[in-house]
Amino acid sequence: MADLCDYAAEESQRMLDLALAEAKRKAERPAVDHPHCLECGDDIPEKRRAYLPGVELCVYCQQLQESGRG
Repeated sequence: MADLCDYAAEESQRMLDLALAEAKRKAERPAVDHPHCLECGDDIPEKRRAYLPGVELCVYCQQLQESGRG
């Protein structure tokens, strides 16, 4: 019979697998320079685009998406 530690270990592994799959998917996608946010159309600062090649969203829209409200 599985205990709480087993469930926690399984959930931790599942989350790690999802994160690694997402990182692999992003790494395989060619970086496209988007000067404007694909959600709201605002400019994406050049420093953000240089730091995150292929970034598609401005900071505000990215935060909304990550919080589940976007």
